[in-house]
Amino acid sequence: MMRGFSKTLTLVVLAVIFVGANATPLRAQEGKIGLFDLQRVIVQSKRGQEVLAKLQTEREAKQREIDAEEKKIRKMEADLEKQRSVLSALAVQEREKAIGNLARDLRRTVNDFNREFGERERGLRGQLLNEIAAVVRSYGKENGYLLIMEVRAGGVMYGNEAADVTKGVVAAYDASAASGKK
Repeated sequence: MMRGFSKTLTLVVLAVIFVGANATPLRAQEGKIGLFDLQRVIVQSKRGQEVLAKLQTEREAKQREIDAEEKKIRKMEADLEKQRSVLSALAVQEREKAIGNLARDLRRTVNDFNREFGERERGLRGQLLNEIAAVVRSYGKENGYLLIMEVRAGGVMYGNEAADVTKGVVAAYDASAASGKK
């Protein structure tokens, strides 16, 4: 019985020595881990605000065009209803066809705009993401981080507020954009 105990004790002592010897390099590798919120960086940074404002301006301008065209179609429909009783069947049919063509063209315009705008938005967001990724890498190196993760895409369920580097990333991004290093 003592013999089995002494073998077990020897193995435990060797395991502690082995783990202890290997733990030292791990401690030397310890460093900071940071988290940042990409959406907040985009919304709070000057460059992100510029891009979002530009997209919003484009969307609003196109929406005004679409609204004007819809108003024109509604007016044509209302005029047709008012005049339907005095117009010939052929004239009513021609106006209905013209209204239908305008409505179809408007739907195509809206669909084309939505598709093109979506592509443009994805392209600009991709460009922002590349710029921000470069800034995050630089920020991490300069501030001694081992790892910086994006909160939403990284699957982070919890992160201490002390690990949040979003404000620092925004400041670094604004500084890089101002210096033209985008």
